[in-house]
Amino acid sequence: MKLGLLLLNGEMKDLVATARRAEAAGFGSVMVAEVYRSAWVLLTAIAAATNTITLGPYVINAYARSPLVAGMSAIDFNEFANGRLVLGVGGGNREVNEVWQGMPHARVLTKLREYVTILQRMARCPAGQPLHFEGKIHRMQWTPAVTPLATPFPVFLAAVFPDMLRVAAACADGIAGGATLSADYLKNVMQPRAAAYAEAAGRDPAGLRWRSVMFTAVNEDREQGFGAVVDQLLRLMPAGHTEAALKAIPDEAVDLLCIAGTKDECQAKVRAYEVVGEERLLVGVGGGVVGVK
Repeated sequence: MKLGLLLLNGEMKDLVATARRAEAAGFGSVMVAEVYRSAWVLLTAIAAATNTITLGPYVINAYARSPLVAGMSAIDFNEFANGRLVLGVGGGNREVNEVWQGMPHARVLTKLREYVTILQRMARCPAGQPLHFEGKIHRMQWTPAVTPLATPFPVFLAAVFPDMLRVAAACADGIAGGATLSADYLKNVMQPRAAAYAEAAGRDPAGLRWRSVMFTAVNEDREQGFGAVVDQLLRLMPAGHTEAALKAIPDEAVDLLCIAGTKDECQAKVRAYEVVGEERLLVGVGGGVVGVK
């Protein structure tokens, strides 16, 4: 299993410097979350300052860009980064799509299946060859003027719940797990379920690639501070009661779903994920960066 970093927010120069240090420390990738900054602008700055690490958006929102714009951006970035792109896409959520950007959060499963398929075809379509796609949501009649790199970038689809996992297992190159999935849940629930979905779609489950995220906090002072808990959070968060929602999360949930504690404790927790994917992305929420030998 490789380790990567998922960058959330900060000054541009600081994020680029962090990526440079991550490469020097032996991390396999640096991903960015497109929440507070444009993914492609930040990634291009990081690509210019690094040489070997894999780069990409952990997910870009399929409702924020047409497949054409997303695909052209990915092709251009992959060329600039010398083939280091891993592209993650997702459907966002109702808050991001309808409140933040005024887009209807509708027909998500169908949209993502078509979106992933178009991106995969664009990554393989040489200059001058027409690309035609006719779906239920997306249509494309396009002839590229640029030939992508010989090795296509992989497209990972963000999936947590069964319906989206079924879509990902059927069409995506890999599955990007959410930050609230424990090692046991990934190994004993998500992966067997995805394997069954892949077989039903006529795919070899062994070909599915996996990535996942873990919030990480390293501090020598380890004090930090599930159905019923989820019910409370679903009631409190939409109402804007953030402080009350935080207080409703027990320490046991933090221990199960996050890498938190001293350096030695965090190293041990990271190793528990060695059996559930090719790469685990660490999201820093305090303290330093944990290294695993």
